[in-house]
Amino acid sequence: MLLSITHDTIFHYSLPARSNINEVRLAPEENERQVPGDLNIVVDPVPEGGIMVSRDLYGNLVHAFEVEQKHPQLRVTSRAEVETVPDNSLKEAACGLKFDNLNDVKSDDSLHEYLVDSHYVAKNPEIWKEAVDVSLDSEQTWGQIAENLSLHVFKSCRWEEQLIHRATTAAEVQQNRVGTCQDFAHLLIGLCRSIGIPARYVSGYLYDPGLDQGDDATFTGTSVSHAWVDFFAPEAGWIGLDPTNQCWVDENYVSVARGRDYGDVAPIRGSLLGGGPKRSMDVSVVIKKR
Repeated sequence: MLLSITHDTIFHYSLPARSNINEVRLAPEENERQVPGDLNIVVDPVPEGGIMVSRDLYGNLVHAFEVEQKHPQLRVTSRAEVETVPDNSLKEAACGLKFDNLNDVKSDDSLHEYLVDSHYVAKNPEIWKEAVDVSLDSEQTWGQIAENLSLHVFKSCRWEEQLIHRATTAAEVQQNRVGTCQDFAHLLIGLCRSIGIPARYVSGYLYDPGLDQGDDATFTGTSVSHAWVDFFAPEAGWIGLDPTNQCWVDENYVSVARGRDYGDVAPIRGSLLGGGPKRSMDVSVVIKKR
């Protein structure tokens, strides 16, 4: 499926800003599920030094720029094309793998940071107990336990749009049982890590056929960038689950960046001088099937 994605972000300032330095992670990645095409990132005002491209510690593509001149607002627009393919083989493999080999997973250095605490995901006794209770009621395979943990988040939490974005920790989500896709991803990561399943945060987009065709939305949380979770199963590898919509990740999903939690993969992060006490941000994402 060939998709076109337009991601538009406008920062409004009550006073002119300057020395506005930003990193953006908006480029669809290349993997076994998707092949990226054309990408165009436009910044207004135009950065005097252009846009620099690099990779971060997790291999994510990063575009960085600085706007030195004074400006009342900053606009970053990304237009991308990507082709996705359906693939259920990893899901089927994970659901057929007996939940064992935990010591092998724990001894794999490449998985270590996806088993330990991170900024937004800290394992506590309450999260551990919740994960154990759910896992004991599951068929003892890697895929079935992970899927039931995701279903548990989906059923026990209420999705609520945030007018002012603030990423919350797994512990906060567990206590309040309300949040966005980012928050649900943090809780699922915490549940997985608590019982020895490596889990990482994925940012990207979710194509909604209903919205594309002018009908009601098919999924939740598609008007802005989306987030879900990759869990690792031995012999199968990394597989995606979306606790917001209780879906296995398929050709409707476009991944952009992966990390320990939201702190590693925020779509836009920066600093500036000035800007005044009142600031706001407008974000829109439009995904169309070509």
